[in-house]
Amino acid sequence: MKAKRLVAKTIPLHMLTPKHTGEMYKVYNKYYGNVTKEVFENDLSSKNHVIVLTDKIDGEIKGFSTILDYHFELGGKKVKGVFSGDTIIEKEYWGGSALQMAFIMYMFKEKIKKPFSPLYWFLISKGYKTYLLMANNFVEHYPRFEEETPSEKKSIMDKFAEKLYPENYDANTGLIKFEGIHDHLKGDVAPITDDMKKKNNRIEFFSKTNSSWQVGSELVCLARFDLGLPFRYPMKTIKKIVNRQIKGINSAIESLLAIFGVRRAN
Repeated sequence: MKAKRLVAKTIPLHMLTPKHTGEMYKVYNKYYGNVTKEVFENDLSSKNHVIVLTDKIDGEIKGFSTILDYHFELGGKKVKGVFSGDTIIEKEYWGGSALQMAFIMYMFKEKIKKPFSPLYWFLISKGYKTYLLMANNFVEHYPRFEEETPSEKKSIMDKFAEKLYPENYDANTGLIKFEGIHDHLKGDVAPITDDMKKKNNRIEFFSKTNSSWQVGSELVCLARFDLGLPFRYPMKTIKKIVNRQIKGINSAIESLLAIFGVRRAN
């Protein structure tokens, strides 16, 4: 089924209305367990911006992602990055690219302010879909199954996580764990099956590295943004659409040939 269309708008936190917040929490509560509005709003208050995703027809909020511009010093050098917090999209809208494009453009605007300085995406992931969003689109990202995380990047990840989650981060595992049962994806949302792990090395790596994701453990991740990404991503999306259409055409041809008892030559 084709995903319904979403419209993305990046809104400064101070411009969010109670209506925005209420609709966002409704979506969040639908897909996450062990949540309270108080905790949700407290976490939201620490961010700078929110990417709000609304249905193209009725304008209702169907998803969102929170953003914090996050800078610190490490070894005498300034480290500049963007931290994305809570992120969720209603299931019937999965497969669209509105959120990805909005986030990439946010990063692009930050990058051109200092084009020759590194810009990182700081990410914590308790679901494989968020991890894949990073791994499938950012050339330089960690952790990854292909190689060990370089010590320089590991230091950045540790510093970022220790500053934001000093009581919960374990540098040895790269995980942020919380006492008791933290907010977590409900069991029927984005489950990981054995078949998925066999077919996708990245999903297998995520499930192995963050084996307690079901109870809300967060995997600390890092990706480096480059100015070519806003141009690569649309081409990648177009390629997927074209391949899908070609596959559909081939399937239709096979069906027609089968009706008339004709075998297609290889």
